[in-house]
Amino acid sequence: MVCRSFAVALLIVISVLVPSKPAAAQTATGPPCAARNDVISFLRQVVGQRLVGSGLSSDGLFIELYADLTGTWTIITTAPTGTSCLTARGQAWEAPIERVS
Repeated sequence: MVCRSFAVALLIVISVLVPSKPAAAQTATGPPCAARNDVISFLRQVVGQRLVGSGLSSDGLFIELYADLTGTWTIITTAPTGTSCLTARGQAWEAPIERVS
């Protein structure tokens, strides 16, 4: 009897925690992500942006900044798994002018 009560309780908990909508119908809660090659290809071919700078963050993510000549820019982060996510994007990017002392 205890096992049956436990099984019923477990089914109730699962039915409450598992969403009723299929995964494809759910809205994304995080930034858009895809394979790094796909993201870079999209930025180059569709958006027209090129790599401006990159670096490694303290938490192990590879950060890249892409921009175009009109000033639009995109920052992506890439995890060690190879998945890249859109972190930020905007307008009015200006490359700094290095001054010779």
